[in-house]
Amino acid sequence: MDSGFIFIFASVVVVILSVLAYAVIAVFYPEWVGITGKVALDAEKSHIQEHDGNY
Repeated sequence: MDSGFIFIFASVVVVILSVLAYAVIAVFYPEWVGITGKVALDAEKSHIQEHDGNY
């Protein structure tokens, strides 16, 4: 096998594994990767005040 082929194959494997790891983390810990998860949405909802239209 050519060393260039091995390098390209290894690079593709690393990219695929990285994307899969990111996807798993995004599903289970969305706040870690910058996705607004359930915890952040609950915090936002607790900070919203009722708006009566007067400023």
